[in-house]
Amino acid sequence: MRNLLAAAAFAVLPGLALAQDSVFKSYDSYERFVETVIKTRDFKQLITRLGGRDEYTPEQLHSAQGRLQSIYPRDFTGSGLAVRQQLMNGFSKEVRIYWNDATLSYCYYYAFLHDQGDAVVVLKFDLNTNSDVIFGKL
Repeated sequence: MRNLLAAAAFAVLPGLALAQDSVFKSYDSYERFVETVIKTRDFKQLITRLGGRDEYTPEQLHSAQGRLQSIYPRDFTGSGLAVRQQLMNGFSKEVRIYWNDATLSYCYYYAFLHDQGDAVVVLKFDLNTNSDVIFGKL
């Protein structure tokens, strides 16, 4: 019986780790993560950490990383929070813009967040080359 309980506990652990994918200890830790991975074009880590791990195969993630790096061949030199809409009950929406001064290329990021007090959860996110798509989510 004890072995069965131990096996059941280990079977649940991977699910618990995945449930934490979109959870950050604070808004600052979320912001540091997003800034770092987008500026350095680590799109695979962005997608997996913000909840896409179970939505894409490893091959699809690799392909997405390659496509995005071909669109944005250089790391971003600038970034800014363009809009942050504070909603009720800890919910918010935001748009961040990343750019490269040398290539005049822009990347638009959207997030729908929930601040639970002791954690910030990314409920939904999008990354796009088209500003109309991202600003249309506000």
